[in-house]
Amino acid sequence: MPSQKLETREQIVSNLMVSIRKEIRAATLFVHTMSEITGMHPTDIKCLDFLSDVKFATAGELAKITGLTTGAITAVIDRLEKIGFVKREADSKDRRKIIVRMIPEHPNNLELIRNIFVDQLPNNLSEYSNEELTLITNWNKKLSDIFHSEIEKIKTSKKELNPKLKSNSF
Repeated sequence: MPSQKLETREQIVSNLMVSIRKEIRAATLFVHTMSEITGMHPTDIKCLDFLSDVKFATAGELAKITGLTTGAITAVIDRLEKIGFVKREADSKDRRKIIVRMIPEHPNNLELIRNIFVDQLPNNLSEYSNEELTLITNWNKKLSDIFHSEIEKIKTSKKELNPKLKSNSF
């Protein structure tokens, strides 16, 4: 029986970091592919994806999850409302706020495309125990929290970009 070389923790962590970057690139490509198929902007798709999880949100919440200003998110909401995916409602607790709500009856092309991906998951996840799936779920939550925390740090520190990145010389 051939001997297997055991990876060091450093190699395992390095492989994990590479796999995270690959997953992020694949997810980005998936959203852009959905964008091409539907003719919708990727930001609009991300808003619909978020709304499909929470069912409704304020314009401010949508701005926060997309990184857009409240002014820019208004254009996104206008587009989504125009094609019938969402509707605006006044917030009953605060007249200054608008609630953006998914329209459940809308024949959602995104769901059809999303289901292509979702239909593959049960087969791939069947090889994992419930404990392993819980571990993966917890990891994804922690990774999301790390991303959001780092985004806030970057925004609040207002670090200067590398001068080479600022110029158009690359």
